[in-house]
Amino acid sequence: MKSAIAKIITVVLAAFCMPALLVLSAMIPKEYIRDNMLRSAEYLYESELFGDVIEGIDGSRIDRYADSILLNIAYHYDKNFPLRSVMVSAYYFTPDHEENENLLIAVRDDMGMNRQYLRYWHGSIAVIRTLLTLMPINGIYIFNGVIILALIGLYIYLFAKDGDYAAPVALLISLIITRSFYVPLSCEYAPTYILMLVSSCIAVILYKKGQSGWLKPLFFITGMATSFADFLTTETLTLLVPLISLIWLLRKAGRRSTDLIKNTVIFTVLWACGYVVMWVSKWLLCSAVFSENAMQYVTDHVSERLGGDLGLSMWQYITGALLRNIGCLFPLGYGAFGGIIFIALMIFAAYRGYVYKRGSINGYLVTALAVMGVIPYIRYIVLHNHSYIHYFFTYRAQAATIMAIVLIVWAITEKKDG
Repeated sequence: MKSAIAKIITVVLAAFCMPALLVLSAMIPKEYIRDNMLRSAEYLYESELFGDVIEGIDGSRIDRYADSILLNIAYHYDKNFPLRSVMVSAYYFTPDHEENENLLIAVRDDMGMNRQYLRYWHGSIAVIRTLLTLMPINGIYIFNGVIILALIGLYIYLFAKDGDYAAPVALLISLIITRSFYVPLSCEYAPTYILMLVSSCIAVILYKKGQSGWLKPLFFITGMATSFADFLTTETLTLLVPLISLIWLLRKAGRRSTDLIKNTVIFTVLWACGYVVMWVSKWLLCSAVFSENAMQYVTDHVSERLGGDLGLSMWQYITGALLRNIGCLFPLGYGAFGGIIFIALMIFAAYRGYVYKRGSINGYLVTALAVMGVIPYIRYIVLHNHSYIHYFFTYRAQAATIMAIVLIVWAITEKKDG
């Protein structure tokens, strides 16, 4: 009973702490961040709004558009009305300029806010605004890289110390194929990767310490944190990579096969509930703060993500979203040679799985991994407009698919368990 109460209290505290941290960041006086904000605005203005790190490779595209909006919102937080400014998430906008120039004008000329962006929490601003007291955005990009590398190192250590190299190898391969080395270069891309790795490491630690009872609140809180911090980029990674890691551990420990499916369903539902609860709470809180119904903004947003006005048929939308996202995987994008290499890798995986398969295969494990690997493509189909337009970053959700494929091949070719 005490344990259940402790878990409920933890979830409730997490639900309150996330918005509280955002409000606290809004209380930082603007003059404390102005210099680094100006340097950041100048840096973004001198950068391409959607520039490819490698020319012609869509998967290397960096979204300075979203970063400019994030910083614009962060700049317009008002320490005198922190809760209200966090709720409305307003920024300076004019259609005469691109968003990076709007940011520069807003900071340089101290322009007021004139457009709201309340449909998201924009929770990453709690970290960004705090770091802006110390460094400009190019310094934050380095900070992102250091944190992500450290978390990858911790993940590898947690498995490798017990002689289990499958999950770390699968993770590294998935990160390479989804060109994840570009993720730290965008404050839009980084939050889901950090949450993915933090949640994965905590899940592994809890399981190995015999604290599996805390995994349910962990997935619920991870769903909340994803909704809070993400800009709708690769949100499914924070569910799938920790879940794949956990399912692999359950299998290695000799748990009943039915547990693999049961836990896959339970943790997925908990994550989804956390995600929805946190997102809806923003709309309800906005409605309370402004004494008006904020749901209309949300309804318009959802309709836009599900549909669109690009003049495409539903078939063109869905096939285009799938092909565009798959086409960003490495080494696709490097012409015919890249395509041949990619196909060769797929053939090699299939060949190894068929030729070197064991006599006995855990069908429940393969099924659980396969279902998780398919989820990103379901996401692309459901949010086809968003996935079609923003394929150059949504494609990284396939890291979970690649990870699942590697572990399926590993599982069916491994000579023995444990």
